Amino acid sequence: MLRRVLETAALITVLALAAQSVRPLRAMDQISPPAVLAAASNDSISAAAFRLTRNDSLVVFGAHPDDEVLGAGGLIHAAIAAGARVRIVTFTNGDGYVEGVDVGFHTLFSTPNRFIEYGQRRQQEAFAAAGRIGLSPAQVTFLGYPDRGLAVLWGSAWDCRHPYTSPYTRRTLSPYTLTYRPGARYCGENVLEDVERVLRQERPTIIVTHHPADTHRDHWAAGAFVAAALEQLTLRQEPWTKTVRVWHYLVHHGIWPRPGAYAPDLYLTPPPELAAAGPGWAQYPIGRADEDAKRLAILEYRSQVHLMRAYMLSFVRRNELYGLRPHILPPRLEGEGVAPATPEAWARLPLLIRMPSGGSVLHATEGSAKLDSVALARDSTRLYVALRLRNPPMREAQYRLELRLFYRDGHMARLPLVFRVPRSLTSRGTLPQDLPLPAGAAARTVGSRICVVLPLASLGDPVSFLLQAATVDPLRTPVDRSPWILVRLAVPAPGAAAPRSGLRE
Repeated sequence: MLRRVLETAALITVLALAAQSVRPLRAMDQISPPAVLAAASNDSISAAAFRLTRNDSLVVFGAHPDDEVLGAGGLIHAAIAAGARVRIVTFTNGDGYVEGVDVGFHTLFSTPNRFIEYGQRRQQEAFAAAGRIGLSPAQVTFLGYPDRGLAVLWGSAWDCRHPYTSPYTRRTLSPYTLTYRPGARYCGENVLEDVERVLRQERPTIIVTHHPADTHRDHWAAGAFVAAALEQLTLRQEPWTKTVRVWHYLVHHGIWPRPGAYAPDLYLTPPPELAAAGPGWAQYPIGRADEDAKRLAILEYRSQVHLMRAYMLSFVRRNELYGLRPHILPPRLEGEGVAPATPEAWARLPLLIRMPSGGSVLHATEGSAKLDSVALARDSTRLYVALRLRNPPMREAQYRLELRLFYRDGHMARLPLVFRVPRSLTSRGTLPQDLPLPAGAAARTVGSRICVVLPLASLGDPVSFLLQAATVDPLRTPVDRSPWILVRLAVPAPGAAAPRSGLRE
């Protein structure tokens, strides 16, 4: 009963907001945004020297229908005008949006069939939006995986022997006819395989995908799948991986964009905390025709515009913004490496990952669970990882470090580590791909740092790995996490070059 009362209150709020935002867009809307600081110019962000040509091939990934237009609608329109090939790949049909289903069907009793019908509706909206930016339905691919489930597939539901069940559609595989691989069960292994297959088919010169620092779980997970697929293909020496560029767009990160309204004469700028954390951003200026096409494409997503019109149109600006996240090469230490109990040596390790400042009230009050930075280094036999916190770690919290390891023979493995104060390090592996705690691994606290030493030989001598650090408070509530970052330990293959991220030539 209490649940229904809360759902009713939530629906009333949604309907009130929708009523405020459903009016037609008028010309005056663009001159009356909320009074917040916005950029009338974007001189601080480097502009793209790179120009699209008919020789380019773009693959634009989005977790949901509408993400591709919000993040790259102008770029797609410009690419088509330049004669480039473009394919949009959407991971889910967006069929787990409870508020959207309730409002769209005027009900509080959403059934699995209604969620599926909503997913079909969003699929048709995606085709209409694609037409506005110059694409045909044949250039749009739906992978058909579960909305609000991509992070689970990247994590605990990786193994296809135990497929994930969507809590919305109640299905373990795509219920949609227009699905890239009908019959593929909901599991991380299948998602990775599909992304690899699409990339091999398209052989892109440019990959556009979600930013690792996006706070939506489906978004960062989609970006992680793309990063893993590209790394696998790079290790297999696919020729196009030597020169492909990778650009990352942001959709969700706090109160962003600013202003949260239609302001087509302004520029997008990165959230200040992300700009300060690095590593870098570049803008792709778009022409008036590209901007207009993007606006019309966004408006085709009627089911979403009905609920959040101002937010969606706030992405229509004079530029599009892309994060540049090159892979990390940890510095190589000479001599005998770093002893776990040597504070001075750990303090000298270079900070290669800086976490954004700010955050929620929970982050501010629980500095012992708030990440500040990650430092990495290696010597001939060991990997050194230092997690720096805002305050010294506490015994009641959990500190997690996960590595997705890539090997020259093409296989992957996971190493999910858990640290507890003062020096307890365990592996919380639950899947066949998970490694046990490596022999010789050690960890301890040094001031506000958690210092971890991992013998490379015990890890199987990986070529590279994706790394994420996370913290969990005493109530087992996730508090903070770092973006998934690619770290290279060796050259992928003789003569191979790493994919590029820059917009510049």
